[in-house]
Amino acid sequence: MIDRLPSTRNTPRLDPSPGSTARPLNVLLLNYEYAPMGGGAGNATHQTARHLVEQGHCVHVLTSALPGQSAVETIDGVVVWRVPSFRTSMLECGLAGAASYLLFAFFRLMRLARSYDYDLYQFYFSLPTGLLALYVRWVLGKPYVIALRGSDVPGYDDSGWFMAPLHRLLRPLTRYLWRHASALTVLSKGLMKLARETVPDVEFKLIPNGVDEKQFPRKTAWKNEPKVRLITVCRMVGRKGLQHLIEAMRELQHSGVELWLVGSGQEQANIVRLVQRHELENCIWMPGYVRRERLYNFYQQADIFVLPSLSESFGQVLLEAMSTGLPVVATTVGGIPEIIHHKRGGLLIPPADPGAIVEAVRSLIAFPERLGKMGRYNATYARERYNWTSVATEYETLYRRVLGQDVPRPIDETGRMRRLESS
Repeated sequence: MIDRLPSTRNTPRLDPSPGSTARPLNVLLLNYEYAPMGGGAGNATHQTARHLVEQGHCVHVLTSALPGQSAVETIDGVVVWRVPSFRTSMLECGLAGAASYLLFAFFRLMRLARSYDYDLYQFYFSLPTGLLALYVRWVLGKPYVIALRGSDVPGYDDSGWFMAPLHRLLRPLTRYLWRHASALTVLSKGLMKLARETVPDVEFKLIPNGVDEKQFPRKTAWKNEPKVRLITVCRMVGRKGLQHLIEAMRELQHSGVELWLVGSGQEQANIVRLVQRHELENCIWMPGYVRRERLYNFYQQADIFVLPSLSESFGQVLLEAMSTGLPVVATTVGGIPEIIHHKRGGLLIPPADPGAIVEAVRSLIAFPERLGKMGRYNATYARERYNWTSVATEYETLYRRVLGQDVPRPIDETGRMRRLESS
């Protein structure tokens, strides 16, 4: 425990426009992972928090700590609180990591709620993070929003031995949390459809992820190499379908194609063995985990992005690849068809079909001019349709709808988040 809560003196104030009664909001975002930890949800939490602050709101985040990280610090104007968690790695949480986060975050949440006057609480994932919403509802009596991300929706990913039984066991609790939430958000229409199988009688708000076009700028030149380079960036778990991409490379290697397989995860050792078994070491390179700020250098040197997922709620890496100007080959699962426009930004194929991957890649490289045309279309579309400023604005609109248009919100003369006088 730390003894002193940080000052929010430098948090910007949102000055209402003439005739407006809008005031800055106090928001606590809770996620068991926060960038650079975890995958798309950790990055989404970071980007949403940062852009809410840029729009003038006071935002705190309650997340897990990696070794060496401070218990509390202010990053990009966001006050980030961290609690211990027995995670298995930077990318993988595990049951022990989830349980330990809930335990330590619960006590930190109690203290933060006594110290700061939050208007509402937003939970990323109904499981595990959303379990803390029970305290917000039963004790604090405050509104809460749950952002559904995929793995917390029953039926989304049953590849792990424990996920399906765990969802069945906690189904009544999941329904309770969803029905009593002030709002529920989903990343895609596909995820919304799946969520309605669990609770058909509630409203879901579609708010997708965004892409940082400064971090993933458009490619300025194409490489002059005879080989065609595919790139895949993902967490190596069963639902990513990487075994089918490896199988496809057995054929594509004869067409002058190589693959950069970027990422790590619990299936990494199995993927390495599969590559070795098929003797594909000469055409598949696996650099391991790459931090997001370095990914652009990899996209810059690639020709086609491939995502062979078996299930996918959204696909954050798709936006990043599109923003840099890469055409895409991806499967027709989850929210992917909502992002990729077939034959305009890439090709959509059925899941678990190595032959379809081979056919799609070969059809693209047979007409090189299509690669540039599709890449330019993707770069323009991703930047216009998906950006974090718009995402933050959609969340602000949702918050104000939950709270009411004219929300009494105590702020002092400096625009800081009001500190409660209770202990």
